[in-house]
Amino acid sequence: MRFGVEFGSYPADLDPAEVCEQVSLRARVAYQNKYDGLFVAQHYLTGPDAAILQSIPLLAYLAGQVREMYLGTSIFLLPLHHPVMVAEYISTLDNLCGGKVLFGVGQGYRDNEFASFGIDKRERRSRLVEGLEVIRKLWTGEAVTFHGEHFHLDNVMSQPRPAQRPGPPILMGADTVKTVARVPEVADHWIASRRHSKSFLREALPAYKAALERQGKPYRGLFIFRDLCIADTTREAEQRIEDGYERRYRRYQQWGQPGERYDLKFDQLKRDRLILGSPAEVVEQVMSYHEEFGAEFMWFMVDWPGMDPSFTLETIERFGKEVIPQIKRRLNEAGEPFSTA
Repeated sequence: MRFGVEFGSYPADLDPAEVCEQVSLRARVAYQNKYDGLFVAQHYLTGPDAAILQSIPLLAYLAGQVREMYLGTSIFLLPLHHPVMVAEYISTLDNLCGGKVLFGVGQGYRDNEFASFGIDKRERRSRLVEGLEVIRKLWTGEAVTFHGEHFHLDNVMSQPRPAQRPGPPILMGADTVKTVARVPEVADHWIASRRHSKSFLREALPAYKAALERQGKPYRGLFIFRDLCIADTTREAEQRIEDGYERRYRRYQQWGQPGERYDLKFDQLKRDRLILGSPAEVVEQVMSYHEEFGAEFMWFMVDWPGMDPSFTLETIERFGKEVIPQIKRRLNEAGEPFSTA
């Protein structure tokens, strides 16, 4: 198994310079504690309550500080962007970090993002599929001619190629059983979101595996994103996270996030979704995801609106020092590079 940390939105009243410093510090602590990857979310126009650092410039900034770590977008809103730009940005990032990019994409759902970009939300699936086709062609380094519904290229060539060949693994978010089953048509791995309860995973995973089989692709384990808080006891961890946890999930409901219900109280939200407690308890919870779902790469949201930043650093450090070694010892494994074949 591999492990990582995710950076997402933050309260808009925080000083952006301070947030940048906190992100950089958390990245370095993760690096020092043997995490495998860093991931960054993406949204636009999140005010007035929330703000977010854009993923590609942030990952490029972090690349020089955390050599040999995977750098992932989780997720990048591909339908809002032109694939020529994205292909070259991701290729540049892949070369900056020595071929460790994990390119996670999603189709998006927020009406104000599509309206502000002047893009018909009803076209998001077709723009995503077509965009990925263009990106893969450009990553070959060969001359590309392409005429689709949304994008047109005539005998053009993109350089430099990504460090990974034929390109970075493409991960995709999906929030319903129907969309999960469509992931293998265009991507290498499904990202199971931290918003997904275990009940949803149990429903969606068989559909995902069946779709992989139809495409002639093997199941290589689950890429799964979870919420995490570590303290000396479960109750102490809950007290640290409860208010901010409810606030963030209420925002998802307000934004129209598809999937399950999120306008719930903490006791309901945390069920089969949140990993928290002492390091020993967290070891068992993480192992349960590996044993039931074949989790291959798990990364975690570890900060919450209003939470003391020292608690975030404590979670990152204690997971690295007290949880990862126990998991590795129990699995007795050495990770191999990801394949897109």
